[in-house]
Amino acid sequence: RVAVERLFLEQSIMVLVCTSTLAWGVNFPAHLVVIKGTEYYDAKSRRYIDFPVTDVLQMMGRAGRPQFDQEGIAVILVHEPKKTFYKKFLYEPFPVESCLPEQLHDHLNAEIVSGTISSKQDAVDFLTWTYFYRRLNKNPAYYGQKDDTANGVSDFLSELIEASVTDLEHAGCIEVDEEGLKLAPLTLGRVASYYYLK
Repeated sequence: RVAVERLFLEQSIMVLVCTSTLAWGVNFPAHLVVIKGTEYYDAKSRRYIDFPVTDVLQMMGRAGRPQFDQEGIAVILVHEPKKTFYKKFLYEPFPVESCLPEQLHDHLNAEIVSGTISSKQDAVDFLTWTYFYRRLNKNPAYYGQKDDTANGVSDFLSELIEASVTDLEHAGCIEVDEEGLKLAPLTLGRVASYYYLK
């Protein structure tokens, strides 16, 4: 592999054909990258599987490195049904989704400890100011939200807060009053927030 890389960099070899795995390990530029197909055969499942988009991007990224070339060309050869996907993929950015739901316990605990959130309603209001809330309205299916009406979104947020508050209460991080509405931090919650513990 080292000898082939050296010969390619010296331009003794003008064309280099490699597997997708090798494309991850090869760290030098090319003017033209041709990706011949975006699927591979998976023997375990006995079918063809698409390469992850990150792999395709990695291979395309070898074309035209700024310090070596003024421009680069990447060509993707795909079956007709995938053509639309890759055109959209190349010319329209994929949305960035929020990962707040997976980290909600930590953020809620920190906000309760800081005093920003002192009730379940405050917690729901807090969520409406997040990027998660914006993406929830744009892509509800991604977050497992089935009812995208205003009431459906409100119920979804309330359920999310209720589940997180219950978990934090059982973990001994917060205290919920008798009415089940007011939230107060406990010592364990303060320590977790202060030291960024999960």
